[in-house]
Amino acid sequence: MKIIAYLNKRFYNIAIIMFFLIFIFAIAPVVLRAMFPMPYYEEVEEYAHKNNLKITMVYSVIKAESGFRPNVVSHRGAIGLMQITEKTGQWIASQLDVKDYQAKTLTDPEINIQFGCWYISYLLDRFSGNNELALAAYNAGEGTIRKWIESGEIKWKGNEIKSLPYPETEKYLVRVNRIYFIYKTLYPDLDS
Repeated sequence: MKIIAYLNKRFYNIAIIMFFLIFIFAIAPVVLRAMFPMPYYEEVEEYAHKNNLKITMVYSVIKAESGFRPNVVSHRGAIGLMQITEKTGQWIASQLDVKDYQAKTLTDPEINIQFGCWYISYLLDRFSGNNELALAAYNAGEGTIRKWIESGEIKWKGNEIKSLPYPETEKYLVRVNRIYFIYKTLYPDLDS
């Protein structure tokens, strides 16, 4: 009888652990997808494809930059979902031949996503497709990154940036890359 009682107890313990694991694996993706949503999907898909970007990369930048708040303005004056400054927005508008551009149009999700996707693509082109440098430039500016490259201030570990002179940009790069990893894991079909 002791053996049967032991086996019953063991069975119940295993059943509880299995139930817990099934619960975790069933609920975790739902919770993570709620934490890493994909609002404005049509706009992101359209402008990501037009600019040869991965949809998950665009979402990573939007989440890191604004947390999906289209009207947010940073302490440095960056506006909207992808946090584009008035000056950069003006320059992008001229490059895209957008007429009647005003900084307030950057709160329009479609315009902001269009401009942000174009700008990321532009930076990728300027830095020979290097995601790390393009994302760092998105945060610190193209000229700043070029200066760091020329002066050797960027420390590398293989193809990845190990450290940057600006802690803010370094933290930004780490944050976007972590978010990007999660988006790629949750939505693998969008990266194909």
